[in-house]
Amino acid sequence: MFSVVVPAYRVQAYLRAAVTSVLEQDWQDVEVIAVDDQSPDHCGAIIDELATADERVRAVHVPANLGLGGARTAGLDAATGEYVIFLDGDDQLSPGSLSAIADRLVTNGMPDLCIYNYARTYWDGRCEVGSGAELLASLSVGTFVPRDHWKLFNVLPIACNKAYRRDFLQASGARFGTGFYEDIPFTYAVLLQARSAVTLNRVVLDYRQRRSGSILRTPSPRHFDVFAQYDLVFEALDRLGASPGLRRHVYDIMVNHFAIILGKADRVAPGDRQRFFVQAKQEARRHHRQDSPGRNRPSAIRGRLIREHSYRALAAYGRMNATRMQLRRFAGRLYWPTRRAVRKVRSAGRLLYGLARLAPIDQRMIVFSEYWGTGFGCNPRAVFEALPTHAPQLRPVWVITADRARQLPPGTAWVAPQSWRQWLVFARGHYFVNNVNFPGAYVKRPGQVHVQTLHGTPLKRCGLDVLDRPYATTAADPNREPARSAGRLVVPSAEQVRREFQDLLRRSDRWDFGVSSNPYSTEAWSHAYPCAFEWLEVGYPRNDALVNSGPQDRLRARQDLEVPEAATCVLYAPTFREAPGDPSIRVDLRRLAEELPAGMILAVRAHHTASSGKQTRELIDAGLVLNAAKATITEWFLAADVLLTDYSSAMFDYALLDRPIVIFADDWPSYRESRGTYFDLLAAPPGPVARNEAELIEVLESGSFASAESAALRANFRKRFCVFDSGRASAAVLRVLTERA
Repeated sequence: MFSVVVPAYRVQAYLRAAVTSVLEQDWQDVEVIAVDDQSPDHCGAIIDELATADERVRAVHVPANLGLGGARTAGLDAATGEYVIFLDGDDQLSPGSLSAIADRLVTNGMPDLCIYNYARTYWDGRCEVGSGAELLASLSVGTFVPRDHWKLFNVLPIACNKAYRRDFLQASGARFGTGFYEDIPFTYAVLLQARSAVTLNRVVLDYRQRRSGSILRTPSPRHFDVFAQYDLVFEALDRLGASPGLRRHVYDIMVNHFAIILGKADRVAPGDRQRFFVQAKQEARRHHRQDSPGRNRPSAIRGRLIREHSYRALAAYGRMNATRMQLRRFAGRLYWPTRRAVRKVRSAGRLLYGLARLAPIDQRMIVFSEYWGTGFGCNPRAVFEALPTHAPQLRPVWVITADRARQLPPGTAWVAPQSWRQWLVFARGHYFVNNVNFPGAYVKRPGQVHVQTLHGTPLKRCGLDVLDRPYATTAADPNREPARSAGRLVVPSAEQVRREFQDLLRRSDRWDFGVSSNPYSTEAWSHAYPCAFEWLEVGYPRNDALVNSGPQDRLRARQDLEVPEAATCVLYAPTFREAPGDPSIRVDLRRLAEELPAGMILAVRAHHTASSGKQTRELIDAGLVLNAAKATITEWFLAADVLLTDYSSAMFDYALLDRPIVIFADDWPSYRESRGTYFDLLAAPPGPVARNEAELIEVLESGSFASAESAALRANFRKRFCVFDSGRASAAVLRVLTERA
């Protein structure tokens, strides 16, 4: 019954959710026509993957970039359904929508159109239902002819808020044009020609308002395309015999639309505004009819200024209105700026920071930090250790606590977090490499370059993807310590959550490059942190040691870590939990250690944000388990024969060694509900899954972790997640810094 056309261009972060929102509807008589408009990211691969997984998805790869209108047309040509729905690749259908649309169509004699409502959804969780709800409700009794209801032309003229009878579209000749605002002539041509329509007054379209990357919210000369689009509208009005009243109504919409575009700072660049105004005035005069001038005057003030006055008058009105809004915002937000100013005055280091920013950037300084200055490891360490070979001209400085600074090679410069020396480094550093975020008070200067290496392939949701979770603010930055008070998890107010995520994205806006180890990670991180950085799909620098390792490296690691050569070493490395009282280590280590088969030894490494616990320390002291916290996890990966984990990103790195992995998932339902995950690990694990301790012991005793079935699971896992790691990631990152930054 339905063909849902989904065009895709640079929407890899949202495309999967868009298609899934259709496939998971309770109405199954549907096909998805997913059109890869020669997208330069992973959209094409995502479409092929979805098409392989579900026969209802049909992949269309056009030979050249056609633009949004051309991609929709290509999808329309491929459609076979009775009705066509257009869904942009970054939007979604709300649950139950297709069955609700079908009911309206069937019970009303299968009309040409079904017009439904939408909601603008924002990254911070805000939701604004479309302004046409009252109109849609008033028209919801039976069918009607759209052109008889002029207010329908005021409803947002997009293609995605309607279901179209396919044979009607073919007969009407309505097609999408090229350029920006291509929806306008298509929408009006449809409204003018449809002989029957129904409305559905419910939110069907989840109209995502992207924080960055939206075409229409990007300053560009292409916003001038709006004039040609309205030329097509008036051509259709005249050709199809629209009444003078409807023509005047659309004229008013047009002039006011010009004013809205001109008033948006993120659309027409300052240098182009006067030229836009001049052309808008010319268009307004050209389409003006003299038959009833008194009734043909734009309704909005800005529209009348365009039609009847000068650009100077419009600009003056804009400044006056902006000043009024600024005063209003200032009055409402006085408290927080004042508080921030007081906090800055209290910090002598930040005052020094402001002065030091006047000095030139040190072109040779590269600043490293790991986990907020608490360690010397992960991807930043790997890049640092590659400096002598690939960028010896750079001078490294670490931001690290005094107790951890002892781990640095002798002679390595370092500064303590929040010290006055740190602010000098922030002021003059050229390159910045971190696996989390630098402090919010650090303001990147023009010329400074920030590489965000991240620190693991994400199974658990992060960034904006946990905005709607009970523990959202503890998960905004991966591996962040949960906020607790007297042992109780502190759940902040909605306004606090909003501010925290705003701060998170403000800090993430400083990133110039993000490092990814597989296409899945690129897709997930892109919508978790929707900021304008460039992806370096080169693999994780810390994994170079794993990819380039051989038998001698395993032997060396076992000798250094005192792991008996003849033993089968099981490395237990779980992740953390947000819920209060929920431990990281979830097995009875004593029982596990005592029941392991002869020749098998257990090494335990708690998550770095969680305590290993008293029992673990006692077992280590007794020699029953090995302390896997005394060296880097890379060394333990090399030494271990089997990885035992739950939902930790360690599994994605360890898979590079193609050694057995066992998943202990005793709390999978509650974990997935509280934190959220990007995929169902139990449906596609890298090895055997144990849901309780008895099953875990059985897996280890029987040796099923080394079976052919386990190897097949691991092979599929590696095919998806071990993609970009080639053993040269550190060199690639430094090459980009020195050659392109």
